[in-house]
Amino acid sequence: MPLRVNQDRAARPPFTESVAPAPLRRANLGGLGSIGMKQKSAFLPLVASILTALLAGGAACGTSGGSGGNGAFGGGGGTGGGIFGDSSLGGTTNTGGQEAGIIVDVNVEATPPCKGLQCEIPSCSGGATTSISGTVFAPNGELPLYNVIVYVPLYRDVPLEPITLGATCDKCNTTIKNTVRTTLTDHEGKFTLDDVPAGVDIPIVMQVGKWRRQIKLPQIQPCQDNVLSDPQQTRLPRDQIEGDIPQMAITTGGCDPLACLFRKMGLADSEFTAPTSGGRMHVYKGVGGGDVAGGIAPAPWDALWNSVANLSKYDITILSCECSEQNTYKTTQQREYLRDYLNLGGRVFATHYHYTWFKNGVPEFQALADWQSAAGTGSSPFTIDTSFPKGMAFMQWLQVVSSTVTGDQINITSVASDLRTVNAGAQRWIYKPAAGANPEGVKYFTFNTPVGADAESQCGRAVMSDIHVSSGSQTPVPTACNSNPLTDQEKALIFLFFDLSSCIQPDDEKPVPPPVPQ
Repeated sequence: MPLRVNQDRAARPPFTESVAPAPLRRANLGGLGSIGMKQKSAFLPLVASILTALLAGGAACGTSGGSGGNGAFGGGGGTGGGIFGDSSLGGTTNTGGQEAGIIVDVNVEATPPCKGLQCEIPSCSGGATTSISGTVFAPNGELPLYNVIVYVPLYRDVPLEPITLGATCDKCNTTIKNTVRTTLTDHEGKFTLDDVPAGVDIPIVMQVGKWRRQIKLPQIQPCQDNVLSDPQQTRLPRDQIEGDIPQMAITTGGCDPLACLFRKMGLADSEFTAPTSGGRMHVYKGVGGGDVAGGIAPAPWDALWNSVANLSKYDITILSCECSEQNTYKTTQQREYLRDYLNLGGRVFATHYHYTWFKNGVPEFQALADWQSAAGTGSSPFTIDTSFPKGMAFMQWLQVVSSTVTGDQINITSVASDLRTVNAGAQRWIYKPAAGANPEGVKYFTFNTPVGADAESQCGRAVMSDIHVSSGSQTPVPTACNSNPLTDQEKALIFLFFDLSSCIQPDDEKPVPPPVPQ
């Protein structure tokens, strides 16, 4: 008879070789009849060795029981003499060598063996699953955050992939290497990771852009939800000891204490330093701005935006209002440097008079908005644009963290009126609708760069905010900053800052978790 080997490969979740796998459904081995077998990872190589023996014309393994005929698996009219030396596999079906050869009909689970923590995901009955849930917070442990990636890494004790500091092209559709499960926080900052490993010291990672913190959970119970309720456990890092923080530059200015927002957000004082001192928030002294505590802040026109190379050291560049355009310190070439930095993947957060980088900048930036004065649009309430997914999440988030936000209306102060509407390539977030003789006035908008490129080619992102944190300047940074509770205005700016920090995607698309590597 011809040799026949049929294998039905059924997809299953990966298994570990240390756990007894499921039985093969059927195995007909020559005259040995149908037998039940335990699947072993060595089974298919064994079949290959049997085939080799058959082609050589000899008896591959064992001998037939009784007086059966010749051949690798022929005969075996009696009992005993199984192929693995196991009497339970002795042939009883065929008589006296009537059929020589091998017939194998086998269901083989062909998914590769599991790796790392994949092997510690329990199988639960009755539709149950092992999950981890909680809320991710800003570094201060108080403000929940939207659109934070939460994931279980593949290995318990292998270091995470290092993060490259400085301007890089970070796209949202990029796979994070060596992950088991991924998810995103919702507009309440909440997350649930389903079908996760159980056991001791299970790591999870919280990441938005280059903010990243890994913690280990001492015990995850199988087949139930494991709730993380301590905000100090699930917040982003305050300093470099706790995790990864993007490299940021901030210029101080005479009319907006923007640096103080980051201290109130929870960034440790030790991270505010001069550019040569190793902190994650390098302070530059703009016109009318303050110095840095314990150091000397250089002028940004001499040491920051004087070259693409200097700008590109930073993931995010934050520009505090200087009370006027101060164009003497922003040359045409320097405006081109800022454009080139953004195109490489840099991020810029510009407040009020720093609109000059766009209004008086390269042509593609000038074309993003109608830069006419929007007189009469500087008083509350203002409207949140909910026509795109992140705008809707912004409104919903504000309703969670604020008691004064009603529907899509928000009350803010210290607002300027430097533009009317935005054009193609820009996304409006907060605005004052046109009313009577007063035009529309946009107060906050974003755009991805290069402007006009297709979404797959865009790497950078910029913010134009006509909203101050408050008025005046506080110096030195950050020790002169007040410790008052966050205002609704400050909360809104923190949400928008973390959106700027995040990976790049079109604003008209809803964020989705990064894919798990296959």
